[in-house]
Amino acid sequence: MSKTNTRWWQRVRSGRRVLRTGQRGQSLVIVTFAFIGILAFVGLAIDLGWVYVERVRVAQAADAAALAGASELPLEGTAHTRALVYLQENGYDYTDSANVQVFIDDRDHEPDASKHTNIWIETDYSRDTSLPGSQQLNTADRIHVRVRRDVFMTFMQFIGFRYMAVEATAEAENISNIDTVIVYDKSGSMEFDTLCYGCWEPSDEQYPSGHIYPLPWSDSTIASADHCATDDRYHERSGEVYVVIEAEDYSRLSADYHDWGYTPYYSFWVLQRNSYNEYWNAQVGAYGRDGRGAYLSHHPYANYIDTSGLGVPCTWDDLNNGEYCRRGLPAGGPFPAPRVDYDFYAPRDDYYYFHIRAQGGNYNRDRYVFWGADGAVRGQESGFSGGPYYDGAASGSWSWHRLSKGEGGNQGDTIWLEAGDHALHLWAGGTGFDVDRFIISTDSSLDSTERSLAPNDGRTGWACHPCDPRFAGRPGGHEWTADEPYYRPDCNVGGNPDQRNDAIYDDEQPIRNALEAAKHFVGRLNPRFDQVGYVRYSTDGEIASELQCLRRLGADNCTPDVITDTVLYELDRTSAGGSTNIAEGMGLGVNVLNTISPHYGRPGAAHVMVVMTDGQANRYPNYPNYHECWQEDLWPDTGDTTTDRAADCVMYYARVARDNAVVVYTISLGESADRELMAEVAELTGGFHRGADSREELDAIFDELYERIFLRLIH
Repeated sequence: MSKTNTRWWQRVRSGRRVLRTGQRGQSLVIVTFAFIGILAFVGLAIDLGWVYVERVRVAQAADAAALAGASELPLEGTAHTRALVYLQENGYDYTDSANVQVFIDDRDHEPDASKHTNIWIETDYSRDTSLPGSQQLNTADRIHVRVRRDVFMTFMQFIGFRYMAVEATAEAENISNIDTVIVYDKSGSMEFDTLCYGCWEPSDEQYPSGHIYPLPWSDSTIASADHCATDDRYHERSGEVYVVIEAEDYSRLSADYHDWGYTPYYSFWVLQRNSYNEYWNAQVGAYGRDGRGAYLSHHPYANYIDTSGLGVPCTWDDLNNGEYCRRGLPAGGPFPAPRVDYDFYAPRDDYYYFHIRAQGGNYNRDRYVFWGADGAVRGQESGFSGGPYYDGAASGSWSWHRLSKGEGGNQGDTIWLEAGDHALHLWAGGTGFDVDRFIISTDSSLDSTERSLAPNDGRTGWACHPCDPRFAGRPGGHEWTADEPYYRPDCNVGGNPDQRNDAIYDDEQPIRNALEAAKHFVGRLNPRFDQVGYVRYSTDGEIASELQCLRRLGADNCTPDVITDTVLYELDRTSAGGSTNIAEGMGLGVNVLNTISPHYGRPGAAHVMVVMTDGQANRYPNYPNYHECWQEDLWPDTGDTTTDRAADCVMYYARVARDNAVVVYTISLGESADRELMAEVAELTGGFHRGADSREELDAIFDELYERIFLRLIH
């Protein structure tokens, strides 16, 4: 039995060995075919991946070429060339005649199979056929670009596919009939970056003509400044001494506006010369060495909201720990606290009091100043009257204070000084702080006569440098005249020795530069085909100019001079002041583009609105015809009724623009503009939004805007 079992088991084992060998052969065949299949699928995936990549590239290249070519229309030959150049820059070299074939206005020509890239460019189909045949060339307003490229197959060639063709087409149009309205912010914040109010004022001539008002240098000689003489460095009256210093006659600044101007959270002290505050409709009332008056201001203006404002308000601890202020801000920090220094002469050993005539910023938090002497921080003085938000000072806000020592002025107010030279230092506690005059005296109180004493000479440092911009020196100086009864210093050093061209004598910024950018844009429009109007807004909106001027005057009478006398004239005479009613500006912009009288929009033209703001909507239309604009909740609430309604109204008029086929392009200027809201307006209406950190970027934005308005892809 056991032998039988053994033989049976041997047969079974032998049979299993034979079966296992056969299965191995079958498995190898299966695995081989499976591997080939996997390779085929992998190869297909790789090759199709290359096809997809090339399809994206060729589509982007065709779009770019079509837009580039359209920018040259109606000059068709130039348009063809520019389209080809853009294709070459995107990897489709039309000069490679061995592999590339180009067809110009030859859409029916079959390509050579040996050429793996074929390009068709056509413009003849869009010519003005109403003209005689001999005059139709160079009348096209559209260009069609078609690109076909063979993609070499890596794996699929083994199954018969050596190439796979990908193709893309694009058509672009150069729009020749556009009605454009410029809707511009002229609110008060558009002057926040002005360096010196009153150092430059416009004349009756067109910008940039105007008058500059520097500080007087001398009324007797070009060679030296009267205020730097050393024989009249103090007054003596009834046994007391008085050193009188005009705040504009500083010796040194720790932060020069040439380097720090318009940088978020950075600030500086800067000269002011305005004798009249137009916004407050009042005299400024500053003392000075001439009838115009002058003072020093802590700039630039700061929004009272920490996260969006400018400036460097400090604390006592900040100042005593390195003079760096405002920590934990979105833009970084802390930032250096700008300091202004005054050298003065103490005529005898004695206890001295420091008196200051000044006014604070508009907000309570900005109405204090830090002071020091001979290199040390001495005290903090608070309780100054509030001045304007911006735009200089106000005559009713000046107040005299005797500076006290210690934080909050709790350590007395007198300092022992030995006879000789000393220095007074000032750090602003808040932006918008204005300083007019100092009197350093042994007298603890001043009467009206003593406060009005003439400023003493003996200034030093920058106050005596002929090329300090405050005095507007120029090469060779300037002779005394009846119109300008002071000599100008002889400034003959530096890269630009003519200090009259300094930024301090530039006009009111940033509104002036913003308006100049708009004027350049208007100048590029063709009055034979295009119309342009102008709306400005601040607290309320105003139609400064209806669309000019084809529909109103006809093609024969619509000349560049008409645009100059209407739109450009109104841009030139725009000045800043008031709140920010973006919604009303947009509503009036839609009205200007209306095709129904008394407006001059053309039914067949493209309608475009360009909206620029530098701030946040804080006012909304609030009279009967506009009451509905804020009733819908179209923008997230902040909890402030006024600003919430203002934003809702902006979006309401964005919808009105969209429903009237008006494309809105928006520009946000500066740090405080509501870029999110402006971007949403543009997206809703089919335009685009651009942010400009500084006014210098506006020209480039308007150049891009010009290209985008007049050029568009059709498909």
